[in-house]
Amino acid sequence: MQELFSLVLEQLRNIWRFRWLALAIAWVIAIVGWVYVYSMPNEYRSQARVHIDTKSAIRPLLSGMAVMPDVSRQVELLIGTVLSRPHLRDIARRTGLDLQATTPEEEQALLDQLDQRIQLSSVNRNTDVYRISYTGGDPEVAQAVVQQVLNIMTDMAVSDNANGEDSANATAFLSEEVDNYEERLAESERKLAEFKKNNAELIPGSDDYVSRVKRANARIDELNDQLAMARQRRSSLQQQLSGRGGSASVTPERSQQVQSIDARIAEQQRKIEQLLTKYTPQHPDVASARREIERLRESRSDTIAELRANPGQAISASAAVDNTSVLSQQLDAANVEIETLQSSIERQRSQMEELRSGADEMTDAQAQLAKLTRDYNVTQDQYQKLLTRLYSARLSTDVRQHNDPLEFRVIDPPEEPAEPSGPQRVILLTMALFAATAAGIAFAFFMGQIRPVFINRKSLTDATGLPVLGSVSMAWSTGQRAQRQTGLLLFLVCAGTLIVGYVGAVVLAPLGARLVPALFTGQLL
Repeated sequence: MQELFSLVLEQLRNIWRFRWLALAIAWVIAIVGWVYVYSMPNEYRSQARVHIDTKSAIRPLLSGMAVMPDVSRQVELLIGTVLSRPHLRDIARRTGLDLQATTPEEEQALLDQLDQRIQLSSVNRNTDVYRISYTGGDPEVAQAVVQQVLNIMTDMAVSDNANGEDSANATAFLSEEVDNYEERLAESERKLAEFKKNNAELIPGSDDYVSRVKRANARIDELNDQLAMARQRRSSLQQQLSGRGGSASVTPERSQQVQSIDARIAEQQRKIEQLLTKYTPQHPDVASARREIERLRESRSDTIAELRANPGQAISASAAVDNTSVLSQQLDAANVEIETLQSSIERQRSQMEELRSGADEMTDAQAQLAKLTRDYNVTQDQYQKLLTRLYSARLSTDVRQHNDPLEFRVIDPPEEPAEPSGPQRVILLTMALFAATAAGIAFAFFMGQIRPVFINRKSLTDATGLPVLGSVSMAWSTGQRAQRQTGLLLFLVCAGTLIVGYVGAVVLAPLGARLVPALFTGQLL
């Protein structure tokens, strides 16, 4: 740390050796800088504030019903295109700036300059207030440029709101598509109806081939069960009739109680057969009849068990009444039932054979029906979507024609600036002072490096590598001290005049800004 301090002190002493040269250079550079700042032309800034109202009372009412334009996107597009090249050329032509450009290169430079100087920004995102500003050398031109930008923005917004060409094209396209899909929908309906009429026998209901085959097999199995029971009942009746001439005792299966239950079961079987001609096996009436048959069968089993446990009841029951005629009638009914069941089984088997023989045709018909139905549903769905969008497009067009989504309101119109807004001469004069001071110090430091001296013993030892035996301090006389003090005072006074000159330059900045340019152009003479 001590070495660093010594090094800094040594450099400061070297700089102090050339203080007068540094001060002279600072004065020269400061004067040149101040004159340059004075010579800079005045800049005038004109600005305007405009409020673009993007809120619309009709927007929430038509939400989901009409396609409302994205107003925020329109504003962004408007701001992004207002400073395009064609618009910049219009601004230059209307304000007379194009007269300054005589070549294409100068014209491009003028347009680039306009693009840089015209500022269009949002004041606050929540208020939709925008500021338009322009900075130039002529106050009238600055006002005119801002006014032209404002006019272009207003014209673009009005033309965009009034131009419904896109909406009209969209509505016409949708209307054409709706008519097209309406014709296709009618054609699909005609084909579907004609196919159903021509293939009614192949597409009965909504069942497919597999379902119909399963149902037919189940029906055949059920009829076979009924036929087996009927044959068993007929055999029992025949045995009862053949044994009427012998003993009065009968088996429980031939008793009157069991025969009565069998008759009721047969009645329920016929009822199920009649119901299946009209309903499916899952119909509630069919299911109820089957449950009744199961209950009767359980009752029959219980009755047989009870009669076997008490044979006397079966004998007395059969001997109580001579019911030979009744048994004969039941036998005839059983024969009729057997024939009916056999006929039904044959009919079901015939239908099964028809199903199997026409399986390919039925499958093809159902596949074709599914394809026609699918095409019809797709066409109908697309037609409904297009129709909905057509109504939405028409409503959007009406809203666009009767509602102005972008409303411009000028808050502060552009005015001709009375005072220049730039350049900031006080700041520039201060920067020139600091630059001049830095340049003088840098030059003094440079001179100290090319014309070094030994300040102390250490620097001499470091430079020669030889030990220094001793040092002799300078003994200043009274006159020399007075002379040194006078020189220091004079330097401080001269350095102070640099500060006074800076203050004077700041105070006389308005006058210098008028005189120096006039002097350079010869107007002052």
